[in-house]
Amino acid sequence: MVRAALPFEGVASRCIRRLKGEGETLLAGPLGTALAAVLAPEIAPTTWVIPVPTSRRAFRRRGYRVPDLLIRRADAAPQRALSLVTSTVDQRGLGAQAREQNMRDAMRARRPGEGADAVIVDDVVTTGATIDEAARALEAGGFRVVAAVALAATPRRAGF
Repeated sequence: MVRAALPFEGVASRCIRRLKGEGETLLAGPLGTALAAVLAPEIAPTTWVIPVPTSRRAFRRRGYRVPDLLIRRADAAPQRALSLVTSTVDQRGLGAQAREQNMRDAMRARRPGEGADAVIVDDVVTTGATIDEAARALEAGGFRVVAAVALAATPRRAGF
């Protein structure tokens, strides 16, 4: 189960879109504070806080990784322990089945987990395909996924 700080609708969705699409990084402060409300209870001193990886294309376009930025603004340290190993298409506009297929075997752990506890962090959860793939890759790499959190989730997914 994914815990989300906000429903992805209204003001929250507009702010997240501005952060992701328009470079308005000042919004990362209040959005990171919202993320902290669901992230902080899940982490212990030895827990790895692992953002879902950002595609190279998105990083080049923005100049920053949204999940990493949000984690830092939530007063935690992102551990980049996942990488994308296949090209994926932008998930916007894809249905649940297409998202799952798009993400299948797309990630791998960048280092051995050796049983370490891990919390996966994403900015927006729609169907859960990205977090499912992140959990699969981390567990295959020897991590123990103890939680998954997101800044926002679509109302259907989060039960808002």
